[in-house]
Amino acid sequence: MRAKISDFGLSRALGNDSEYYRASTGGRWPVKWYAPESINFGTFSHASDVWSYGVTLWEIFSYGEPPYGDMNGSQVIQLLDADQRLKIPEDCTESIKIIIQNCWLYNPEDRPTFKQLYNAYCSDPEYAAIWDHIK
Repeated sequence: MRAKISDFGLSRALGNDSEYYRASTGGRWPVKWYAPESINFGTFSHASDVWSYGVTLWEIFSYGEPPYGDMNGSQVIQLLDADQRLKIPEDCTESIKIIIQNCWLYNPEDRPTFKQLYNAYCSDPEYAAIWDHIK
């Protein structure tokens, strides 16, 4: 089995000459997975995908708990605007904790790229040992 991370069509919408996508108004947005710039300005990029990946990691290490519990979208936005984040699950290794925290940096330019995340996993002995089994 191979897990893959997807942008659900963002790469098609971006094209080859753009670094971000601006969403049109209307529709329902899953703000619990959205980066602050996606919520505030409707812009989506590889950096906002990294934020969402951090939320996905949080879900994995919290054994499928819904992010932000019963909070509604407005409450999530207030929490993020107050520079607060989800509590890191206790079962996270220190390296995963750091990855999640870096994925949730407010400034998109400060977040790691997926290439940097890949390299972090490859260089971490805990994950490098299983890497040959999942290639």
